[in-house]
Amino acid sequence: MRVLCMIPTMAGPGGAERTMSYLVAHLAENHEVTLLTLDRSESSSFYPLPRSLRQVSIDKLGGRGIRRLWRIVSRPLRIRCEVRAVTPDIVISFMDTMNVTALIGCLRLGIPVVVSERNDPALNRLGRVKELLRDRLYPLAQLIVVQTSRAARYFPPVLKPKLRIIPNPVPLSPLLAKPEKLHAGDRLRLIAVGRLEYQKGFDQLIEAFRRIAPSQADWDLIIIGDGPERAHLEHLVRRFELENRVQMPGIVRDVPLELSLSHLMAFPSRYEGFPNALAEGLATGLPAVGYRGVSGVEDLIVDNKNGLLVDPKDGAAGLARGLLTLMCDARLRCDFGKASREHVTKWDPSIVLALWEGALREAGLTFRTSAGRSRGRSAKETSMTSK
Repeated sequence: MRVLCMIPTMAGPGGAERTMSYLVAHLAENHEVTLLTLDRSESSSFYPLPRSLRQVSIDKLGGRGIRRLWRIVSRPLRIRCEVRAVTPDIVISFMDTMNVTALIGCLRLGIPVVVSERNDPALNRLGRVKELLRDRLYPLAQLIVVQTSRAARYFPPVLKPKLRIIPNPVPLSPLLAKPEKLHAGDRLRLIAVGRLEYQKGFDQLIEAFRRIAPSQADWDLIIIGDGPERAHLEHLVRRFELENRVQMPGIVRDVPLELSLSHLMAFPSRYEGFPNALAEGLATGLPAVGYRGVSGVEDLIVDNKNGLLVDPKDGAAGLARGLLTLMCDARLRCDFGKASREHVTKWDPSIVLALWEGALREAGLTFRTSAGRSRGRSAKETSMTSK
């Protein structure tokens, strides 16, 4: 089977890029796989990709003003040309705006398209025009893949037959955290990982840490990642006089190592899809604190089993209370950390990638069946007309 996968870029360390790297590596073992991105050909993938993978970069990202507008409006036509050149049996698209573009580009080409939402669409606001396009175009997809049952609730009942819930794969880390251990001279580490943007809630995390830092003198906060909120977050650190207690090292290649050196994970996202960063922390054996009712977070953190879920209405104050509970109890951190490793085995890559294989087979089969019925109806109508 020829498979064409699409994603805006593979250059970043995000969860969508991580999952796409797993998916194309798995599919390339038995299929002919092409990966199309919107960035430039010289952009390299943050995550390793299989050598057998054919990559196509169409240089339709970035720019300003008219140049940026032209790159956006010309994407569907360029994608249409690439689809015709590849002649895939199926197209897989990741991320909302890419999904809309892929569906426009593949209109009437006779190729099934599987789109995958990578965030909770009820909270991830795209703007009125993009959301209207999504609502109008998603019914054209053969299947719509979401990561959690909460994300699936966004879509109307008429689309339920097309919905498939496939979480992200979570491999167990070979590195193991020791959340209860403190060696002589070491400090305890509260770690958070993610893009520095409003969605991730690091502003509330810094505020929460400010509340508990005076009573927890042995703890430091490490926030790994980069993004548009960096200047604001650094301002908060200075404002609260936490420069010696909060580290923001930027993007780090060996995140599992940083996780394994830590003792507790904070995950204060306001909304999510199925967060890889949190999953990786749990796979390393860390307990975690996050907000209740957040897609993916509520699946990965089981309250009072491998971490604590706090009410988002309580904001930084509630987050501080949850963190303080685990900071003060090494035994509980140890028990929760062991439970974390056990909990994430339900998302072993072999299980999740098998779900993807099944979805693709189903999409191809149902597409061929519906196409055959359409041809049959057309032939019957032609015959009746000729009579």
